[in-house]
Amino acid sequence: MSRFRKSANRQVPGLNTAALPDLVFTLLFFFMIVTSMQTVPVMTQLDLPVTEEMQKLQEKSLLVYIMVGKDLHQIQFNSGFIALDDLPAHLQSFKTELPEADRGKLTAILKIDKDTQMSVVHKIKESLRGAGVLTVHYSVVKNSRR
Repeated sequence: MSRFRKSANRQVPGLNTAALPDLVFTLLFFFMIVTSMQTVPVMTQLDLPVTEEMQKLQEKSLLVYIMVGKDLHQIQFNSGFIALDDLPAHLQSFKTELPEADRGKLTAILKIDKDTQMSVVHKIKESLRGAGVLTVHYSVVKNSRR
C-alpha cells in the first residue's frame, strides 16, 4: 500500500497553452469565411431582368447599391430612399467619406426593375459618370429554363 501513496514533493504539471492562439485564430478565420453578410437590405419591390449567362462579382468592398423598383418616385440608395434628382449629391457625399485612394475603386450595383424606362436608367448612369463611378454592374436573375 505504501508504493501507491503520493509523495509530498511531486507537482502536477501545468497546462501548455502555446497552441491556444493558433486555435483561436483558426476558428476566427473559419467563421469569417463561412459567414455571409447582407449589408444593404432590399426595401423596394423588384422584378429583375432574366439572363442566360451571369458572372459573379468577386470584389465586394467599395460598393454602392442603387435600386429602382416599380415606384419611380423614390429610388433606394444603399439602405435609404432618395429622389432621382438627389442622386448626384448623395454619390458625391458618399465618395467624400471614402479614403482618397479608394475613391477610384468605387463600384455601383444597379438593381433595376425590368419594366423601368430607359430614361431613368440613363439619368442614373449620367449621375454615376458625373461622380466618377465608372464601374457599373447590373443585377439580374438567371434563367432557369434550359
